[in-house]
Amino acid sequence: MNLENKILTITVPSYNTEKYIDECMPYLINDSIIDDIEILVVSDGSKDNTVAVAGKWEKKYPQSIRVIEKENGGHGSTINRGIAEARGKYFKVIDGDDWVKTDNLVQLVSFLKTADVDIINNPYFEHDEVTKDETMMMTLDIKSNQINDYAEIVKKIKIPPMHTVTYKTSILKENNIKIDEKMFYVDAEYITFPLPFVKTQVYLDFPVYVYRVNSGTQSMAIDNMVKNRAMHFSVLKRELDFIKNLPSDIASSVRVALKQRLSELIIAQYVIELSIKDRRTRLDETKKVTEFLKNEGVVQDSEVLSLSKTLIKTSGGIILPAVKFRKVVQNNKLWRNVERGILNSVKRMKK
Repeated sequence: MNLENKILTITVPSYNTEKYIDECMPYLINDSIIDDIEILVVSDGSKDNTVAVAGKWEKKYPQSIRVIEKENGGHGSTINRGIAEARGKYFKVIDGDDWVKTDNLVQLVSFLKTADVDIINNPYFEHDEVTKDETMMMTLDIKSNQINDYAEIVKKIKIPPMHTVTYKTSILKENNIKIDEKMFYVDAEYITFPLPFVKTQVYLDFPVYVYRVNSGTQSMAIDNMVKNRAMHFSVLKRELDFIKNLPSDIASSVRVALKQRLSELIIAQYVIELSIKDRRTRLDETKKVTEFLKNEGVVQDSEVLSLSKTLIKTSGGIILPAVKFRKVVQNNKLWRNVERGILNSVKRMKK
């Protein structure tokens, strides 16, 4: 199979990931699927040897691996470029510092060879860099290998994170899905913007993606989130605008799920704002977020989670003690497990 006829495109966003590329790539390569996939290593203006290291893999597998070098534009820009370049029927993102379970990737590709479905969800592993523990996430209580009507199944599965997702490429291309560039936290856009066009879904009960957590350098580390809080707020605003402009014929269940994802972003925004060390800055910026959300009528929206609306009404005050406690215990293994359970509970909340 040549580059013009692939089952799955795997886009590998890479910024200064030279030390990870040689870890990531072997997991993506298996003789039984190498001709069925294309791997796009998209270097986002890397300043290290990412391109050179990835280039060695391209030379070894020219029929399946391409290295794309571009100016720095942020994670969203690498996804956008991957979508534009994709030649596979299906599309998946694997970040350059993460990896996959190879045997399960082989299973996924085998399924995709005969599938015709808009979105596929798999569980994934979180790999803790400190403890080296691997925890399987997003196991769903639905039948595996069954094509579902998306408007019905979204009531049960909500909107799982991007590590679970494989899209039909035509959904992304034909609907001109574009993710914000020069911005962190755009995974929220990637997992929501295509959904108005998704009609069918399947759940496969084996984990493919392994997501590295607790490395301290990630944008999701709380100190980094505080530093980049304006970006998170911009993504929240973009999601709110996206929801306001949904097609009139969108299924109500999809709209509700999108409102829940917005609710999760609101909760995260308050946690970030309340984690600011300087008291005056913390008060001023939390007030700014609260005023914006009140002016947008979020409190009056019956489809937004009650917890999010309570946060707006109290300007985050209801969770301030919990945020302070979190700062003290965030590096404790037991607390990370408790927090993971809380986050999963939030995802299961009803309005």
